[in-house]
Amino acid sequence: MWYELEPLPGADTDDQRVFLDRARRTAAALGLADRPSWSTWWAMLTHRTDGMVLLADRANRWVCLPDDAPADTPRILAAGCHARARALDGPPPCLDAPLRWAHAIVPMSATLSRTARGGPGGGETDDDARLDPAHGAVVALNLRRQGVFETGRAKDWLADEFNSAPDMNRLQETGTAAVRVMAAAPSRAAALREAARAANALGLGFTPGVSAHASRPRMGAVWAAAALWVAAVGAYAAWGVWWPMIVASVLLAAAVARRARCAPDEALWQRPRHYWRIRARMRRADAADYKSRYGGDDHSSHVRHRMHAYAYQRSTFPLPSDTLAALTTPPPGANAVRAALSVRPDELADAHGPLLGLDAVGRPVRMPADVVWDGTVLIGKPGGGKSNSMHGLQRWASAHMRPDDSLIALEAKGRDSFPILSRLIAGMRFMDVADARTPIIDFLGDGDPAARAQRFASLMRGALGDEQIGPRSRAQIADAVELSLRALDAGDAFTRACAAAGVEPPAGWVECAYTLLFGHGAQAARAVASAAVNTLDDGAAREAAERLHGGVNPNTGRPAVSDGQLYAQLSAPMNKIGLLAAVPAVTAPGRVRITWRRILEHGIRLAVNLGDPVGADVAGVNEDARRLVGALLFQGLRVEVGDTCAGWEAHGRRVRIYVDELTDITGSDGRTGGNTAAVEWLRSRARAYGAELTVGTQYPEQLDARLTACILGFRTIGCYVMLSPSSAETMGAALDVDPAVLRSLPTHACVWRTTDGNGGSLPALTLSTPHFDAGADA
Repeated sequence: MWYELEPLPGADTDDQRVFLDRARRTAAALGLADRPSWSTWWAMLTHRTDGMVLLADRANRWVCLPDDAPADTPRILAAGCHARARALDGPPPCLDAPLRWAHAIVPMSATLSRTARGGPGGGETDDDARLDPAHGAVVALNLRRQGVFETGRAKDWLADEFNSAPDMNRLQETGTAAVRVMAAAPSRAAALREAARAANALGLGFTPGVSAHASRPRMGAVWAAAALWVAAVGAYAAWGVWWPMIVASVLLAAAVARRARCAPDEALWQRPRHYWRIRARMRRADAADYKSRYGGDDHSSHVRHRMHAYAYQRSTFPLPSDTLAALTTPPPGANAVRAALSVRPDELADAHGPLLGLDAVGRPVRMPADVVWDGTVLIGKPGGGKSNSMHGLQRWASAHMRPDDSLIALEAKGRDSFPILSRLIAGMRFMDVADARTPIIDFLGDGDPAARAQRFASLMRGALGDEQIGPRSRAQIADAVELSLRALDAGDAFTRACAAAGVEPPAGWVECAYTLLFGHGAQAARAVASAAVNTLDDGAAREAAERLHGGVNPNTGRPAVSDGQLYAQLSAPMNKIGLLAAVPAVTAPGRVRITWRRILEHGIRLAVNLGDPVGADVAGVNEDARRLVGALLFQGLRVEVGDTCAGWEAHGRRVRIYVDELTDITGSDGRTGGNTAAVEWLRSRARAYGAELTVGTQYPEQLDARLTACILGFRTIGCYVMLSPSSAETMGAALDVDPAVLRSLPTHACVWRTTDGNGGSLPALTLSTPHFDAGADA
């Protein structure tokens, strides 16, 4: 029986645990968590009560439940997705139109990325998944419970994919369904595109993505009967046996007649297929499959040559309960959303820049490409859609790049974003700050130790601001780094000098500078400084050590400055260098280093992860250290743009910079002016250098007043729902809209302020945001 899910008024819960509990209850009500027993196996076989069919267009959700489903299933299903279920007399009207059907499949070469881990067991949910078909198209999901053999094979497959026990994997959650993903559209090409987009929207983590096939229900019987008929004709020609040809002709005619009687929506009712082979599907092991979670090859690298491959039939996907609940949820206030959306102004009818969203009648609304250089800012709460819009802007930029242009994205959630960007943007390269196996930007650059130390000290001061790194702290950092670089360049001589001074030799220049700045105590600092001076034995080394530690009193032979006084003088630079020393992977001696200059000169598509590491075997970075590294990377990039990119705008070259979360590049405390000058420089002077800046943040209150004023002066501003009254007031003034509008924005809707191609002001536009992460055109 068909039901339409109508959204309830008000906002749904933001509590992920409540959302997950409701999703599990919904999965149990649909029979997805049931397993047969001796008392129930016959009833399950003869009376199908599990699963459902979910049908979705851009604004509506319909479900068809089995006739034998329990009477309270519609109520539990509706409660799980913040809706009410209204019974229908027949199928939804969208199925009456002549449509071509297609279904998604998993390619033979697909593997699972890091995003397939995590999930409900780890405290995360996929409550932002959604279906966003194009105008005139529909997406359908046909669900059933997993089979007994499927669950065992899935466990072996996930264990081999991640080289670890899959017990906490989201695809092993109770209530995970088997689903067939289908789409229908007026043309076959559109149906294939929508089917692949819908499967990618499940967020299962397949890399590089999924494929789609045209659906031809009941054609299998026709092909089998035709093959039998050909064999029968061959038997008659070879041996003169005529009766098999008569039988085969009857079977072929019956198969063709059965195919001809197919209803237009026959493909909708095809249940997810089982993988019926006795043996599980296997594949040849790659080099990556031998790597253990703790680095290097595991103990079976010379024994295992084959691994478990995809556990399901290729047109069947696993679907966790939280993703099912998110996909089933109807767009909140669907009728109100259509009424609140703006109509595209005539001034933007011919704009050919990035896609901002869709207007009230589904027409694309783009910003003029000529105003991108003047900055774009996206503001919205976590899960509101900010990253999705950011990826859409990046995809447009990638499609309009010259070979020598650069696209650089500083990502706060690389664990989630990297698989999406690798699928959306061809040729994207990735750098993970916390993972020493990936390259890293060199903070020191080229030159002699003095020049490198001065460059790093200037980088620290520019990244963190004068309030955190003043002139005195900058000079102390420069002295400590220069002395460290020179001493470490001496090699074994410095190691022997440290041993003679009774101190362990530092592992790298950051650790050495941290020690010189009293990071490991006064005794270790003075011992390392003495070892460095004795090794180098020149006036520059002695002067640097004296500037740091105050020298020695010639009358008493004791330090001229007490340990307590030195600690007070060195505490500010010590704390900042200590944050860097707490992340040894960033400056690991064996890590491949590259400079911003080399990147900009050659052109690249690069995503840098500043957040939780993508690899499961990599240690995370604490919040303060992450912001410090992000600030150094951004400041270094700004300086290199100024040094390298002069005149690029006149030659048509571009460097497009995207910062997913602005607080990640504002310094260790995020509130005292770090990199504000860099953002202001990019806003006011970037055009002559071919630089374009796009930034995002969650709330304007997270930033200091100067930086907030700077980004709200960008030419293009996008704002998702702002529930906080103070945030709504600030953004309402910037967008010239009523703050109540921002507080009541539905999910996946954004208010934009931009200008026409001549810089003329336009009223704020409320637009529906396409699902760029699933492959929507940008």
